[in-house]
Amino acid sequence: MRPDVTRGWLCLLWVLCCACGPGLQSHPAPVEEPDAGSPPAEVELPFVTLGEVVVSDVEGSEMSMQVLGVGFARFSDVFLNDQRLTTQFVSATELRAVVPSSFVTGATDLFFEVRVARGDPEYGEGARSARIPFTVPAPELTSVTPDSLPSEPEDAVQITVTGKNLVHGSQAIFRGTSYPLTLTSSREGSFLLPPSALKPLATQDPLVIQVSRPRTATTQPLPLTVTSPTPEITGVWPPSLNATDLHHGNAGSATFERIIVSGRQVRSTTVVKWDGIPLPTETYDGKNRVWAQIPLMGRVQAGTVQVTLETPGVHGGRESSSHGLRVKSEPVLHDVSPAWVLTGSEEVRFKLKGEGLGLYTQPVVHWNGHPLEHSFGPDFQGVLTFIVPAALLTQAGTLPVTVTRTFDGAVSAPLFVQVFAQAPAPIAHSLLPSVLSVDDAPGLLYVEGAGFTPQSVILLDGQERTTRLHDPSRVSIELQAADLSTKGVRTVTVSTPAPGGGTTLPLLLAVHAERPMPIINQVSGNNGYPHALAGGGVLRLLVEGQGFGPSSVVRWNGQPLPAQWACWTSGGCTAGPGDRARLWVNVPADLVAQPGVGRVTVFNPGPGGGESPEQFFVLIAAGQPTVYLVPSVVDVGASDASDREVTVLMNVMGPLTQASVLFMNDMVRAFDSPSGLRLSDEEVATPRVHKLQIFTVGSGLSAPAYLRVQGALPPQLRATTPGVVSQGEWAASEERRFFLWGENFFWPSSNFQRVSGTTLDWDDQSQPFVRPPSQGLEGTKLEHVGVRSLKVSRVAEGGGASLPALLNVVSERPVPMLTAVEPMSALKGAPALTLRIKGKGIHSATVLRWKEFRSSLKAVYVLDNEPTHYEATLPAEALATAGGVDVTLETPEPGGGVSLPLHVIVEE
Repeated sequence: MRPDVTRGWLCLLWVLCCACGPGLQSHPAPVEEPDAGSPPAEVELPFVTLGEVVVSDVEGSEMSMQVLGVGFARFSDVFLNDQRLTTQFVSATELRAVVPSSFVTGATDLFFEVRVARGDPEYGEGARSARIPFTVPAPELTSVTPDSLPSEPEDAVQITVTGKNLVHGSQAIFRGTSYPLTLTSSREGSFLLPPSALKPLATQDPLVIQVSRPRTATTQPLPLTVTSPTPEITGVWPPSLNATDLHHGNAGSATFERIIVSGRQVRSTTVVKWDGIPLPTETYDGKNRVWAQIPLMGRVQAGTVQVTLETPGVHGGRESSSHGLRVKSEPVLHDVSPAWVLTGSEEVRFKLKGEGLGLYTQPVVHWNGHPLEHSFGPDFQGVLTFIVPAALLTQAGTLPVTVTRTFDGAVSAPLFVQVFAQAPAPIAHSLLPSVLSVDDAPGLLYVEGAGFTPQSVILLDGQERTTRLHDPSRVSIELQAADLSTKGVRTVTVSTPAPGGGTTLPLLLAVHAERPMPIINQVSGNNGYPHALAGGGVLRLLVEGQGFGPSSVVRWNGQPLPAQWACWTSGGCTAGPGDRARLWVNVPADLVAQPGVGRVTVFNPGPGGGESPEQFFVLIAAGQPTVYLVPSVVDVGASDASDREVTVLMNVMGPLTQASVLFMNDMVRAFDSPSGLRLSDEEVATPRVHKLQIFTVGSGLSAPAYLRVQGALPPQLRATTPGVVSQGEWAASEERRFFLWGENFFWPSSNFQRVSGTTLDWDDQSQPFVRPPSQGLEGTKLEHVGVRSLKVSRVAEGGGASLPALLNVVSERPVPMLTAVEPMSALKGAPALTLRIKGKGIHSATVLRWKEFRSSLKAVYVLDNEPTHYEATLPAEALATAGGVDVTLETPEPGGGVSLPLHVIVEE
């Protein structure tokens, strides 16, 4: 067929394909006719230029390339560095091509061109453009939402960005830190900024996006503004200072080197300013509190310093209103404790904190105008101790305490101590013990709490008992045998008679029918060792352990023997088996006449109870050497090698010699060290007792010593703290410490080498129990009134479960007790005042009363989940007038009430 006819058929086929197919498509390669000699030169395509190039997928594996020009044919192809690209014909003026990212990786110079293959209907002999530089697309950032953020928010903030050429693995870079970008497309993504990234600074910080494909590149920046509110001062501690440098050292050294400033809207970059001068500032025990170094010249003269807070910002710092801080020439008093006492008290020792009280001569303390004879200090912390005799505590009132400095006669402003004729309402917190068994040992039952007085009495099931006051936080009674004769729940309260006083919330004493299983820790003779010479007559044994009671029986090789059971603690023992861990027993002479081994157990009758694992007492022959093991007990399954190492010692012949032979369970066992062995995994795999003996030339075979591989012991729960709480006492989301007292909660020596299987069981729910023996008690567990049953379980480890204690959740609330207010003086006209409150019986609904003002209390935690104190913030209106203020705490019904007041002074 002639070439022109062939070309005509090809053109017809191409037209038909185009008529049937879509308008925008990849074209097939044209069929080139056979080479008929040297072809004429290719036609040079007219003007060609690079249009838009974008990353077309979020993986960054391909780019979409736009080529613009004139006279493109349908068989046009785009080549990049001589590599053919998948090309689409759009129109005679536009082509599109797909560029794999691999084509540009590692290449330094990139050029593209458009080629038309021979056989094209328009360019029969083909065509080619000039080589044109190819530019890899750069990432672009077009918007940031939000573009303004508050500084140091509570939670991380999500930022959304839009742009171009974004790929997976991209990073948002803000203030020098990278954050992973999560993409929904190559044009949009988001990332999280943590609160720590949003510190307020004085600079405008840009945001950029960095991509890693097809090449590492960074966008042009867009601004992301961090804004901060104006801080407010709510208090300065100490509320006043002494101009110690003014007195050339005679007033003593400065007690405080820093001031602590409390406020609102305080940020980590907020600084304290002293009369307009910025001070080195650090965050102090919380987000809204900072402290700053007092300047060297700050104590040279008396006067009022203006303290402010300033937070930096892009458009200048935001500064609080000023708070006046007095620097006084006269002595300065900050705090006196206790802040209240009762009339009729014996002499009371007080501690007074202050500054500028004097150095070389003793300052004089005045109590209600009376100079006191006995005072000590001040010490290097500015604490002065003074004693008020009983004769000055006979009348109720609000009594001033002042200090007169001897060298210049300067007198401090007063602080006030309340002397009350009425007693505070007592607060009961916990019982010790709170878990007992029927026929347990009678003894002392302690109530822990606050506000107890010599007139306070403990009521057991509503009946008054003779009560001993140990201190204002502890009272006790002597439980009798009749109190423990039957199982049940005993109610324990403490009552203080009028005037004032009241009755505590009820604590619950659980008396169980079941008895604990006894555990022997060690058995020793009169010499203190677990062995004695056979044939020495009656053998007196001391059996020490846990869970012993009046009904406990000691057995020697299975034979029961009379035991002497008594309290060995001076001042009396607590009820039950807690500190009564000794039994004396006399073993008849005929049972110890021959060398051998006595197997000693303790048995508690049922229900519950049981027989303890046996311990061994060795009867030796005259001259027979003995062996000591250190330790003599190893935990079953101990995983750490150091917990399986046992040292073997003898009481004769000194250290073991090379000739010594170790027998373990009557089989020769090699030493792992000159005087010790390391038990294998198999040897500690199960609870068992290993018998060890030493043969030494010249001494013979020693008496045996016994090494116990001990399994989990049954936990013994003695008491819980708290034992009674009010419904909603702390917020549902809040968590505080709940303490449990007892024994055998964990593996003694291997606790840190294994995961404990101990749990705390709340009714029918369990939670892991971790060391130390305190758990997080969530407020959600206090939402419903009722009695919660609590026990410690080691069932998973084979140790069983303890007898349960009872937590009483009641609807009534205690009367709160206010024990301290800091500061005890404030400056009139201050913009606000944050008070540090300490007390007992504080409920989440408790508020502080200051004249007609009310303020909620915020619990402050420093080290653990137990509030160290509370804070209340008062507005400027509360400080508008000078004078004394009686501060109280008030808890609304049910129950509740108003605390006894403490006196605070607002100074001119």
